[in-house]
Amino acid sequence: MTQPEEQTELDGQIESLTYVNEENGYTVAKVRVSGYSDPVTIVGQLLSPTPGEVLRMKGLWINHPRFGRQFKVMSHQALVPATVTGIRKYLGSGLIRGIGPVMASRIVKTFGE
Repeated sequence: MTQPEEQTELDGQIESLTYVNEENGYTVAKVRVSGYSDPVTIVGQLLSPTPGEVLRMKGLWINHPRFGRQFKVMSHQALVPATVTGIRKYLGSGLIRGIGPVMASRIVKTFGE
């Protein structure tokens, strides 16, 4: 009998969305994770994922036969961005109606660090 794999926790910022199924929330995304030089591919059901959003994810590393190493998200929660760049990306992500990248940069510049 094989042992079940232990879940791992990753914190990362969504860099881009590769695929989102609007009906069931299944998502494939690239996430920037501290300590990894390249973005990590995550797969799983996420609720309204948005580029710039910071997530704490629990899941398993899997090897997809065609797409390679991926992190399969079993659960997640949104985190508040803590860096100026993260705040700018979050505000400019389109999540807040009327605030795009230019307005987000102005807001960050006005309020600073």
